[in-house]
Amino acid sequence: MIIQSLEKLDKNDPTTDKLASYLYVADKRLSYYLAELRVFLKCEQPSQEQRIQCGYILEQIVYLCFRGLKGATSFKSFQSAGPQYDLLISGDDQKWKTISELFYLPFEKRNILVEAKAKQSKLTDKDFARLCSIMDVNLSTTGLGIFFTFKGATGFPDRSSSTRQRKIGDCRLRQALFHAKTGKYIIVFDQDDIFELASNGSLIKLIVRKIRDLQELSGLPPISTEEWIEIDLPEHLRILEYRSKE
Repeated sequence: MIIQSLEKLDKNDPTTDKLASYLYVADKRLSYYLAELRVFLKCEQPSQEQRIQCGYILEQIVYLCFRGLKGATSFKSFQSAGPQYDLLISGDDQKWKTISELFYLPFEKRNILVEAKAKQSKLTDKDFARLCSIMDVNLSTTGLGIFFTFKGATGFPDRSSSTRQRKIGDCRLRQALFHAKTGKYIIVFDQDDIFELASNGSLIKLIVRKIRDLQELSGLPPISTEEWIEIDLPEHLRILEYRSKE
């Protein structure tokens, strides 16, 4: 029954959200590592040893997250051109095919590349360009790249802002141009996103929302996965949504 449901899954169907929660079951160990990460992030002047340990914890969080994706059967960590270790995830069964469809990926580009950047500043255009190059030149079967960061990336809408971003630049511009050129996606998680990952379904919801945002270039700041419906409407239409809940 589950396999039949997966085969018939329509990612535009509202019930997809519930089925997606079945496809990501958060590892119970995540809560511990997320708590450890909070401790490190509170250090105002961390030592070099603490920085290294924080990087290890972030990589452990990344690995546990993707171990929670059903259908993932291949996990590879390797050192590419730079010093940063990347994690390459893939699968071959119906569950992974469904996940690929949820992420708008053709099955021949079903691999996911993840890079953990444990630094206390935003990603730069140089960081973004490196991952673009790896996905474009070295990993032709990889359709999705994900940065795990603390502060996000330059040029992206500010989470604390209440206004829509009207122009794009820096990493945000490179993200859009890379997608237009290759059809591939690179998205960015910040620390607020990371701390949501202990909930079932959260990883899939975050990825789907960020991919849609790249497709639409809405300019809106990110919202929590607890907001299960996304509203981007002018005021005279938005009030109708609020009144429908009364």
